[in-house]
Amino acid sequence: MLILSQVLFMLAALGVALASKAKANREDDHNSEYFVITLSALAAALAVLGQVTLDAEGSDSGTLLRILNNLAIYAGAPMLVTAIGAIAKNYPISRPAWGRWLLGLFALFELCRRMGYGESYTLVLGLCCLAGLLTSLIWFRVRAVVAPMVGGLAFLAAGFGAHYLATAAISLLLGAAGLALLARSLKNVPLQPRPE
Repeated sequence: MLILSQVLFMLAALGVALASKAKANREDDHNSEYFVITLSALAAALAVLGQVTLDAEGSDSGTLLRILNNLAIYAGAPMLVTAIGAIAKNYPISRPAWGRWLLGLFALFELCRRMGYGESYTLVLGLCCLAGLLTSLIWFRVRAVVAPMVGGLAFLAAGFGAHYLATAAISLLLGAAGLALLARSLKNVPLQPRPE
């Protein structure tokens, strides 16, 4: 069951990456946001691929697995949510600003890890990401975007809860369903007019 959940999650994350890359090729103002979503989804897919293929007990492979997981959770997820919010609000973000945001996320992760607040930081970050997606839902005005995003948000919230209350397989299955609906939602985002 776990392997099936991991494969479905990887496919859903790749679906988000492909949908976002297709939008980046057609969008002028928000192509950096769609590119960030693509990279974030690829980071999530690589983290799960690492869980399938790497030995967590080995020193080198265990370190690589932790790096991939940390990259997906502590950098990829908040950047993905930020990009979706920027698209929903029609607020393009420059590439240097994305770089500064990424460095800030790395610094915040390292600070919380060294202070011993790693678990609390993970919980707060997950709740902030879900709140960011909920806020993006309010900003989107297109029904074709909002309807699948509501389902995606519900599945992602359930997957987040299952991570703490149930098994990893259930969490990944719910996360895969949420990502699949998020990919559907991204495909339906209309081209944005230039901000004034």
